Amino acid sequence: MSIFDSYLLPAEKKLRRRIEIDNTLYNKLSELVKNYDDASINKLVNIAIIELIKSENINIYKRPPHEITEGHNFDIRTSSYRKLEDLRTKYGLSIFKLINIAIYNAINS
Repeated sequence: MSIFDSYLLPAEKKLRRRIEIDNTLYNKLSELVKNYDDASINKLVNIAIIELIKSENINIYKRPPHEITEGHNFDIRTSSYRKLEDLRTKYGLSIFKLINIAIYNAINS
């Protein structure tokens, strides 16, 4: 294990998916990107998903009234997407909802 393993995610095949994200969450991710070197919204989403998978902190959050969602293309790590499919089956929530929960949890932790 090198020091780089502490800071970087290992290379992995990714799946391109169009995901519906609440605009409020997406706007917060856009602001967060400015705070980190080498960050992108895509990387922040993948990190949020990994954390959700580890914690299984699946709590439905209250959406702001009249929240708008928009589709965005993301490259999701293959292993993470497979684990999201398992969580979808376990909790009966869509992949879209699970990813929004992951982002909400990461932003509000």
